[in-house]
Amino acid sequence: MRSIGDNDGMTDSGGDEARSGLAVELVAALDAMDGAWEGWNAADDRTRELYATWVAQARRTALRRDRALTAAYHATQGTLRHAVQGADGTEVAGVIADVVGAGLAGKLFRMLANLIN
Repeated sequence: MRSIGDNDGMTDSGGDEARSGLAVELVAALDAMDGAWEGWNAADDRTRELYATWVAQARRTALRRDRALTAAYHATQGTLRHAVQGADGTEVAGVIADVVGAGLAGKLFRMLANLIN
């Protein structure tokens, strides 16, 4: 495992297209862990979007970094999809996506309320 920010000339599978739209903390975490980009790219679009949104929504840099490291760890283990499943194997990604969506809707509502006032 490389430390976040190290650039030792090693290539990874995180090309420009894979990196676009991702929080810098997530890109750094994926770069820092061997095999993380491969695991990230192997996950389905919905799972990647879920993790990317989860990381990006954190307001504090330290929390974004912690979430990014969690996502990168699951990517290296090949467990990104399994990490959003319940213990009985049922998929909870939809539930998590609804919560994330509700958080975004609440943020939008507050922004509109502030504009009106």
